[in-house]
Amino acid sequence: MSVTPAVHRLLKTANAARDGADWPTAAEAYRAALDQAPDLTHIWIQLGHVLKEGGDPEAAREAYETAARLTPDDPDPGLHLGHLAKTQGDVAGAARAYLTSAALSADGDATAELRHMVTGHAPAPPGVFEAWLSGSSQAGPPALDVAAQAREAVAALVTALKRAPGHDPDALAQAQSAADLIATLDTGVQTMTEDGAVSPCLVFDVSDLFTYFRNVRSPTGIQRVQIEIITNALAAGVSARICCFIEARDEWVEIPERIFTRLCALSLDGNEGESAEWTVALNGALMTLSIAPPMAFPRGAFLINLGTSWWLQNYFLQIRCIKQKHQVRYVPFVHDMIPVLHGEFCPKALIQDFISWAIGVFEHADFFFVNSESTKRDLLRVGAFLGREVEPDLVSVVRLDADIRKPGRVAAKTDLLRRFGLDGSPFVLFVSTIEPRKNHLRVFEAWLALLKKHGPRRTPKLVCIGHPGWLNDAIHEQLTAHEALASHVHRFMFVSDQELAQFYERCLFSLYPSFYEGWGLPVTESLCHGKTALVANSSSLPEAGGPFAAYFDPNSTPELIAGLETLMFDSAARAERERWIAAEFRPRAWSELAEQMAGDVEAWADLPPSTWRPIAAPEVGLGAYHAFGRNRSTRIWPAMRSGEVYRDSANWWGPDDWGCWTKPGGSALRLSVPVQRRLRLHLHIRGLPATTCPYTVGFADQTAQGELRPAEEKWLALDVPAEAVEDGLLVLTLRGEASEDLRGCTDGSDQRVVSFGVNGFFVCEADDAAARLAFIEAVALGNLPDILHGREPAAYASLAQ
Repeated sequence: MSVTPAVHRLLKTANAARDGADWPTAAEAYRAALDQAPDLTHIWIQLGHVLKEGGDPEAAREAYETAARLTPDDPDPGLHLGHLAKTQGDVAGAARAYLTSAALSADGDATAELRHMVTGHAPAPPGVFEAWLSGSSQAGPPALDVAAQAREAVAALVTALKRAPGHDPDALAQAQSAADLIATLDTGVQTMTEDGAVSPCLVFDVSDLFTYFRNVRSPTGIQRVQIEIITNALAAGVSARICCFIEARDEWVEIPERIFTRLCALSLDGNEGESAEWTVALNGALMTLSIAPPMAFPRGAFLINLGTSWWLQNYFLQIRCIKQKHQVRYVPFVHDMIPVLHGEFCPKALIQDFISWAIGVFEHADFFFVNSESTKRDLLRVGAFLGREVEPDLVSVVRLDADIRKPGRVAAKTDLLRRFGLDGSPFVLFVSTIEPRKNHLRVFEAWLALLKKHGPRRTPKLVCIGHPGWLNDAIHEQLTAHEALASHVHRFMFVSDQELAQFYERCLFSLYPSFYEGWGLPVTESLCHGKTALVANSSSLPEAGGPFAAYFDPNSTPELIAGLETLMFDSAARAERERWIAAEFRPRAWSELAEQMAGDVEAWADLPPSTWRPIAAPEVGLGAYHAFGRNRSTRIWPAMRSGEVYRDSANWWGPDDWGCWTKPGGSALRLSVPVQRRLRLHLHIRGLPATTCPYTVGFADQTAQGELRPAEEKWLALDVPAEAVEDGLLVLTLRGEASEDLRGCTDGSDQRVVSFGVNGFFVCEADDAAARLAFIEAVALGNLPDILHGREPAAYASLAQ
């Protein structure tokens, strides 16, 4: 490209400085050249490179965007904007930039980056990514949240006016009025009631449903509850939106209603053998979500999670952020407390994650939905045990007594019963996940006894339908060990709703022998199909079965055998129960459950803010170490705590075993201090895996700087004067000047871009010599658990006691 001699000299100087990593000199020379020749697109890109390397990402972005405006058909600016966004941890922004570039050059580097980001570590099936890329490229940029942009702009204006010397009070008042007015625009899809009041918006979080869909298509109990309640709420006109917490991005993304309802319909109507349409729909949805902007929550919305979230390590930090920013109220649907009450039925990792969730949910939930009175009692009991009492009136019981039948549903395409020789053969139906809690071993023991007593010709067969769960090796071994039993038991997985209906309609009765349940949806399903159920008399199951089911002690094989024999061989008794079900059993429509929940939200919205769970930082324990790592205990104890609650702002990644990585751009800690005295604070920090990281840590007007070598762990000692604590709060800011993509030090599956890490902190009064000595000894001897805040007491009565 032809340039003037003066510009050529400047570019030669800039290139030499760039090659010598003298970023300030290079940037200055490139800017001088562009002042004389502003149309040099490739120089704007070079300027962006040196600004990025020099630690000024915002200026780098402006340079790349200028290049994009000058040559809108060039894919390079979009590619480099994507790289820049990725180094800052902005996964969605990077994906959108790569998408812009890929639309201009489908075979370029941006396409390769985008393919990896939106399909994850495992590539999408052939053709799925290309079809999605073509459709997404033609769709244009995502819609802007105009209300949010206006709100931020006016808020910046108000701040500027306040800081301006001799500011005009009238101008400030007008700006504040504008800010208040714009705030009223942030109502999302909220609707107006007949009396003119605003109905609060329900935002359904379906994070675990999408995680489930990645592996399995047909729903089990919790997935079915989510699908039915949400789709019926939408159909009934309830003011609702749908979102998903994307763990790789660490933020919520809104799911378009049409995408969600389409996946739900395919999930309910199909099975794993008919997967082509499902695969295309699911992968397209996941790819679209990967580039969607973060969700703009309606102000005052109720975030309702009908599923589970205990496996999402950073969930509660983001709950705190949206509570603070949007006054969102958080309402989990608690299906059971089994992992903390009956951990013997659960794998170790599940118990550990559930305990973390239990500690956090009592800190953050404003209200609760539960599925039974039994679960409500368990919830209140666990909360009280942890010292987190819940007001019973803030817990709503939404019984899952819903009608699972679908009027007008097309019959199943195949007849499984005929295919497996069950057509015309009497059988008992057992629908449940295959895991120890469901009591399969006792059922098999009973069937062996029945076969021995009545013979295989008289003993009905047993049909087990359910997905594989955990800890079920003994269940499979029992079947393998007994040929007579194996020939009498039929097992099915991934059965569609139409096929399941066939089994219910043709069975003698159903069996549900579970040791413990939150509700017991298969019991309700059986009654909906007019068939009685033989049910364990434990936990919530008598609520689910009511007077229409027969009951037995799940720990008694003789009681189970007696109940089975009555319903197997006394056809008159069985017919009488079926007549009673037909005459008296009245299940609710799923829409009624959705309307009940919407009504509860309406009532909660009218309660004073004092009833909501505060988001203030909890009081720190002086003379104690507060660890940020994941919980590794498989039991709970009174006053059990997690150090993660002291993390402030969204710029943290979730807890790892050792602690938490900060995100590029800076993070903060918010500590509620119980004394107004000089403090001594020790911060335990960790270096990046392979990159040297300069850091700055400070509070008020005081900062400390240093450098962390790769993988180095260091203790920072900070003296905190009493005046640094304002209104009982100490805010500590942390900023790393370097970042690293963890894909480079893992197998590529960890896509987080991180800055330096924090293991935890210790704080005490500066003149508390005993506490400081205990801290020094604990660090020197490697005994930090001995001074851990909220550590396990030497003796206490467990929940089981």
